[in-house]
Amino acid sequence: MFFCQQDSFAKQQQSEVVSCVPVTKKVDVNGKKVTVNGCEVVCKDTVLFPEGGGQNSDHGIINDVRVLSVRRAGDTAVHFLETSQDWGPGTAVTQVVDWDRRWDNMQQHSGQHLLSAILENEHNTNTLSWWLAESCASKVGVSYIELDNPVTEATLAAVQERCNEVIRDARPVNVMTYNVGDPELDKAHTRGLPADHTGPVRVVTITGVDTNLCCGTHVSSTSQLQMAHLIGSETKKNKHYVYFLFGGRVSAYLRCCTDREASLTKILNNAPEEHIQLVDKMQKTLKISKRSNSSFQKEVAKYEATAIKDAQPPQKFSFIHRKDGDMDYINTFLTEIGDKDILVIIVTGDGKDSPSQLVINSTDKSKADIVGKAGKRLCELLEGKGGGKGQRFNAKLSNLKNIVLAEEYVKSLFSAENL
Repeated sequence: MFFCQQDSFAKQQQSEVVSCVPVTKKVDVNGKKVTVNGCEVVCKDTVLFPEGGGQNSDHGIINDVRVLSVRRAGDTAVHFLETSQDWGPGTAVTQVVDWDRRWDNMQQHSGQHLLSAILENEHNTNTLSWWLAESCASKVGVSYIELDNPVTEATLAAVQERCNEVIRDARPVNVMTYNVGDPELDKAHTRGLPADHTGPVRVVTITGVDTNLCCGTHVSSTSQLQMAHLIGSETKKNKHYVYFLFGGRVSAYLRCCTDREASLTKILNNAPEEHIQLVDKMQKTLKISKRSNSSFQKEVAKYEATAIKDAQPPQKFSFIHRKDGDMDYINTFLTEIGDKDILVIIVTGDGKDSPSQLVINSTDKSKADIVGKAGKRLCELLEGKGGGKGQRFNAKLSNLKNIVLAEEYVKSLFSAENL
């Protein structure tokens, strides 16, 4: 058993290095996966909790070097450090926990025990799994539990109030250890021990509420959870989830909500209580505008396609860039062109405020090669990604600064020397 499991509130410890191995790993840093050249360090003991039991690993420092993650390998904790230093066996080290992260993890983990126990004992709904979300400066992590049954909004409200009642009661949260085979373990909830588990078994008890086998770090009183807030529930692909926050994440989430409300108040220029009414009105107006714009795009497409189709002498190709164009415009234009033997190249959007797309189409099967060739080259010029088959090519474009070059390229394909 690690030192961090003996005392969840310990913030640092002296230890000695057992091994130090250089490695390159991908780790999560501020919400992004990055490749780090570092080393994996094993010490005689650790105050840094290794990921397990659904709880994320601690971060911290060892001898002033950042610890980016800690994993468990049997009865060993393996620390991944952002360093190339080669610490030999016996090197004295000081381990220091990132306490803000530890405290947050403890609140969410103990809160999950409380939430799952109330759902099971008072609402006959069992937790199948749980996930502790990471929080960062720009986003409050919302964790979830997966349940064996869906829950109603009324149940969710009742469970939240019950959680907060237990929090207000300041009930003790105790951690006891037992040897494998001890009859006391039969009284605790468990999904079983890991195959490589060794040594004593920890049991976490929320007085009068729950007794559970658990390897994680926990608060010592429910009052330290501060508050519970259940964000909501949903069912996806026949799986049922409840999203939750405890402790400091509740106030952080509230700050985010009030900041967003203040921003909306400034943008909408009305009182917060009028936001929903105004946004609903704006959405209805937008739908009307979209319908009107769609009708306009179709009329323009018919007019332009007819003019090109009836042009004399007959045109071999048509290159169109319409900044306000959309799929209604494109589809109507191609429908109006019909089976006329004209290679159509349409670019819509401005490459900045509106998404841009490219469509190349020909009714002539013999033009399939030129469609593919033109599509590939225009994607190079306009930073696009797409593809096609036969007489149709579609792509999304990122940059239209070379739109003039794109048109010149198409013209060159139909020069006297080519076609």
